[in-house]
Amino acid sequence: MNLLKKIILILLVFYAKSFAQIKPGAKQISLSHSDVALASDSYALFNNPAGLSQQNWREFSIYYSPSPFEISKLANGAAVYHEPTEYGSFAIAYTNYGFELYKENNFFVSYSKRILQNFFVGVTLNYQNLSIKNYGSDNSITLMVGGLTHISQNFRIGFAIDNITRSTLGEEDNQIPMVFNFGLSYTLLSQLIFNAAIEKEIDKNESLRIGIDYQIIKYLNLRIGAMNEPSSFSAGIGINYSIFEIDYGLFNHQDLGFTHQIGITIQFGGVKSRIERIKEYLSEE
Repeated sequence: MNLLKKIILILLVFYAKSFAQIKPGAKQISLSHSDVALASDSYALFNNPAGLSQQNWREFSIYYSPSPFEISKLANGAAVYHEPTEYGSFAIAYTNYGFELYKENNFFVSYSKRILQNFFVGVTLNYQNLSIKNYGSDNSITLMVGGLTHISQNFRIGFAIDNITRSTLGEEDNQIPMVFNFGLSYTLLSQLIFNAAIEKEIDKNESLRIGIDYQIIKYLNLRIGAMNEPSSFSAGIGINYSIFEIDYGLFNHQDLGFTHQIGITIQFGGVKSRIERIKEYLSEE
């Protein structure tokens, strides 16, 4: 690879990190990350950790994006494990991103607890290692906090603040953004879920996100989403059978092109839908 191509790739990496969706979760990406108030699977660890304690079942998930923006060198993957206990819900995750010139590894630990009948809180600690060839490496620790409440069985409100510690990389400030998320989620007839969220990064414009998840037939969900800042649209499908869930998502960035993702989840302890199981859990004394 010649020097010019290397420079272009590095610029693409930094551009993608700053302006495009790269958080793990094929379902989340297909909904344009509008699900801060839904957070109904193990990927809540990345988006709103409060959602983990809605889930009284064990779950293991893996995710892979083979060629973001049609560049295989930007491939990224993740593995997540969630364990509910009588003391709250715990989750761990690992993600990696990049190639030999730019490499990022993240280790996550999350805790969530139900503190009232319909109110949940959570935190995620992220240890990040960033390595850039010929420039060295650096580490940081960031903290995300979140909350989620069920106004009714079908209506939810959630929020999350990422990097509340204002951590950074290197000697420059604001290398890792502090991001605020607030969202709503509403379930219609147990088959259609509408999500809306606003994301605000300090010193940048607000980003409005919407997403719709529709169970068109048993075992099959169709999903669409859209957002601005940056302008993009997304779509995906989910196949749910027995304890297995397979999700596919893609989104189109206005400048960088298409990105595809796939995820596989195993839900232990039951075969009902997530929404049905959460409703049952909320109705418990």
